[in-house]
Amino acid sequence: MYDNIAAISSGSYVNQPISIVRVAGPDAAKIVSKIFKGKQGKDHEITYGHIFDGPQMIDEVLVMWFVGKEKEGQIIYNNYCGEPLVEINCHGGIITTNLVLETILKNGARLAEKGEFTRRAFLNGKIDLVKAEAIHELIFAQTTLQSKASINKFNGKTSELIDKFINDISYLIGLSEVNIDYPEYLDLENIDDQIMLTSLNKLKIQLQEIVSLSENARYVFEGVKVALVGKPNVGKSSILNALLSEDKAIVTDIAGTTRDTIEASYQIQGMLFKLVDTAGIREAKEKVESIGIAKSFEQIQKADLVIHVFDPTQENNQYDDLIYQEATKNNKIYIKVMNKADLNILSSKEFVSISAKENQIQELENALVAHFDNINVLDERILSNTRQLSLVKQALISIDNAILTIQSGMTFDVIIVDLYDAWESLQNIKGNVNKEDLLDAMFKNFCLGK
Repeated sequence: MYDNIAAISSGSYVNQPISIVRVAGPDAAKIVSKIFKGKQGKDHEITYGHIFDGPQMIDEVLVMWFVGKEKEGQIIYNNYCGEPLVEINCHGGIITTNLVLETILKNGARLAEKGEFTRRAFLNGKIDLVKAEAIHELIFAQTTLQSKASINKFNGKTSELIDKFINDISYLIGLSEVNIDYPEYLDLENIDDQIMLTSLNKLKIQLQEIVSLSENARYVFEGVKVALVGKPNVGKSSILNALLSEDKAIVTDIAGTTRDTIEASYQIQGMLFKLVDTAGIREAKEKVESIGIAKSFEQIQKADLVIHVFDPTQENNQYDDLIYQEATKNNKIYIKVMNKADLNILSSKEFVSISAKENQIQELENALVAHFDNINVLDERILSNTRQLSLVKQALISIDNAILTIQSGMTFDVIIVDLYDAWESLQNIKGNVNKEDLLDAMFKNFCLGK
């Protein structure tokens, strides 16, 4: 059991109607009882009363008690942290909520560090690191797809899959060790090079699928970087404004109005697109415009997707060719958009036809989403963060090494070293291998009260 901690767990919005102050630790109930005039509840009970700081009443509250239940001579804590926990539901607002927290801190608790409640949940065995990271990702989700993926991970599907791989490798390690230590026993299950190779190659294919699916799904979790590019006055800024339904960029008839990049985020069907409006690409008339055009080419290189905007009243020229070449040589997703469809000038089918002026942009939105509709965020094989994915890649390297070791004719006592490395990498995904620095790095990014 650890010391006593407290924090506001409902955020710090100025005018929120209700706040929650969370207290955890061996003396959580005792600390709250010192300042609470009302009935102390049993486990999972809510009681009504008032919080006092000495003679001064601070607030009228509801208190939720998670004090544990005895089962077979042991206290079981069925709550978020897996230890004594009390949550005070008080009136919202910064002043009242902080007064309640300060009173708790004066009576035996210390202010919790970022993510400390979730860290305790992990250390008390309530969740693994995959679930802990899912909680963090859920809190900071910017889109519905990110939220769905986080909930799916929190439900344990990804952890179950990782467990399966851990068990597969554990079985191979165990079988190898038995055959190394007791080769004279004929009734033991034998493992030879071919059986080991078949098992490892199967495992390798499954882990490679995880890497491939996860790298493709990064667009859901990181957002798609989109560069709006084209010659001056083709309507790039108008398209940005139409997508955002606001005047983010200045729009005039004067060519070269946009001198610097303008950035904004936009969601379509749960996908996050990070839009960048760039300066029109042409022969620069002055130094400032020249810098803006150079930045436009930089944005093409940084982008995941390039929207190349055309105007039916302008002829294609060498600058359009330059944009196309820059996008394709860098393997960018490339969409050709013919703006100003309201002019009723026919364009080729290779173009997505829109009118930013008339807000007719549905075809462009459909084209954007179509490139990512094969991503199934509910697939438990998708890992949403770099830490987890890098550990799978490490496991793959170890499995590759084991395969090469077998093929070079080495014995199982050499092969088993690589198997242990792969096993440890996968265990680290769930946090089953205790590393204090790993936990410090992870939980410091959580918010207070979580």
